Amino acid sequence: MNYIAHIHLAHLSSSSMLGNFLGDFVKGSSFEHLPDHIQSGVRLHRAVDSFTDAHPIIQNLRTAFPTDLRRMSGVIIDIYFDHLLCTHWQRFNSQALEAVLNAFYNEVADTNVPVEGRFVAVKQGLLNYRWLADYQHRDGCIRAYFQIEKRLNHKITFAEKANRFLLSHHDVFETAFLEFYPHVIEHSQNQTKA
Repeated sequence: MNYIAHIHLAHLSSSSMLGNFLGDFVKGSSFEHLPDHIQSGVRLHRAVDSFTDAHPIIQNLRTAFPTDLRRMSGVIIDIYFDHLLCTHWQRFNSQALEAVLNAFYNEVADTNVPVEGRFVAVKQGLLNYRWLADYQHRDGCIRAYFQIEKRLNHKITFAEKANRFLLSHHDVFETAFLEFYPHVIEHSQNQTKA
């Protein structure tokens, strides 16, 4: 799952949206320096990622990728699923996407967490540009793929191929997303009840 899905699952599970977002930025198992509610969010993020990676729907979807894209299939799926979540938002949430994202941005602005590295720049970008809503449009996904290529110093190039593959297999991805997402909602809510 990618940013919007983690924020959404946190929102539905009454968990810290920022903590769930930070799951991609906090490395290793040593994050006791974070406030308890942020730690819980990081743990939920990791539980969701593990559940997603092991789920048969996702594993089957990954086998549909051509060999030259398979290495990046997890990234491609995660980001495209954010687009599909935005597309089908009202099916999964009675609150508007904009309202949930605004609540997230407020949490980011109001919470000072001791996380260094890439999150510092990402936080500024989130607050200055509020770019998460870009995932509503396919172009937002493609830009994200190119940004990842850039971060990898173009050692792996996949963005253009991913775009073509997604264009020709959109229905397959949409069907898989709509079947899978209710399972991950249930899993995340069960994690926060435990």
